[in-house]
Amino acid sequence: MPSSRSHIIVIGAGVTGLTSAVFLAEAGYEVTVIAAHVPGDSSIEYTSPWAGAHWHTHATPDDPRACDWDVQTYEYWIDLLEREKRDAKLPKAGLKVYDSFKYWDFPGTDELWWAPYVKDFRVLADHHEPVRSINERTPKGAGEIKEAVVYRAVAVNVSQYLLYLQERARKAGAVVIKARLPVEQGLQNALQAAEGEAMSKGRSKADCFVNATGLGAAKLCGYEAMYPIRGQTVLVKGEAETIFTRSGVDYGAYCIPRPGSGSTILGGTKEKDVWSETPDPRVTEQILKHAALNIPELMTGSDGGFEVVSVQCGLRPGRQGGARVEREVVGGKRIVHAYGHAGGGYQNSIGSARLTVRLVDESLACAPVGARL
Repeated sequence: MPSSRSHIIVIGAGVTGLTSAVFLAEAGYEVTVIAAHVPGDSSIEYTSPWAGAHWHTHATPDDPRACDWDVQTYEYWIDLLEREKRDAKLPKAGLKVYDSFKYWDFPGTDELWWAPYVKDFRVLADHHEPVRSINERTPKGAGEIKEAVVYRAVAVNVSQYLLYLQERARKAGAVVIKARLPVEQGLQNALQAAEGEAMSKGRSKADCFVNATGLGAAKLCGYEAMYPIRGQTVLVKGEAETIFTRSGVDYGAYCIPRPGSGSTILGGTKEKDVWSETPDPRVTEQILKHAALNIPELMTGSDGGFEVVSVQCGLRPGRQGGARVEREVVGGKRIVHAYGHAGGGYQNSIGSARLTVRLVDESLACAPVGARL
């Protein structure tokens, strides 16, 4: 590794940026995080707080890098929970393990490459619970569960987890600065502005940058490859005892408890190239309709329905060709890009951040000349 006191500026404070900041700071680097939005903020521009979120891989065997990232994250989260259990003094990350059910309303076409890497994986027959009960209460012609599996998965209280990452980075010496950079003026100007912000707070000149700006990279880097994937969700009272995801013929549905919050996220949608932050009441109705079949125990309202806390939309940072995690030199400045993880930001986060640290190490070992290293 190059000098451990090299200064790294991380741009972006979502799960990708903060996890990278934690690992860089704990590796001995001087780290500054600069972001327009930080944990506790609520903005359609700030994707991470809107996530479900739980370990449910979106990776396919034709993307072995993403598969590996997801496995690394699963193993890391399970180990983190074990460490929290052994040491009550450790700060709680907001993670919890649940039985996670995956249902298909058609013969499964997914390749379950991940089955050997998760705990307690098993296939469910139609006479097993909860498949039997769900199918029995499903109206005729509405589509029954044809295939199902269950395994142990981790759900994330996203608000708590982002704060946990931020505080862990700070404990390792990182400084978090809330500031909006001039992204419309191009990447080189934004890097200079970021360095100026850091130096105004007494930090040294940057030796390397990490671009973890998510959808912001569309403006920052001028990449047409970036696009939003809008997801609409409903937060309801009551903390579900299990996770489920269901793939229907023309819909997707899921239920993700937020550990320790007394609430559950119901979803959801994947709308490519939709930027609107305004929820669609018809979508809300459909989300609740599907949830009623799959998780009726949460219907605790006085009217027999769900007690809705809020309805919201988030924009996942999609990118043609998958996530960009690579190094580059821009205007003589070293930079490692880490964005475009689409709906896989949380489950990619550990593996992606470890690669980011390795690329920072490699970048600092090279002279900053030329374009892409």
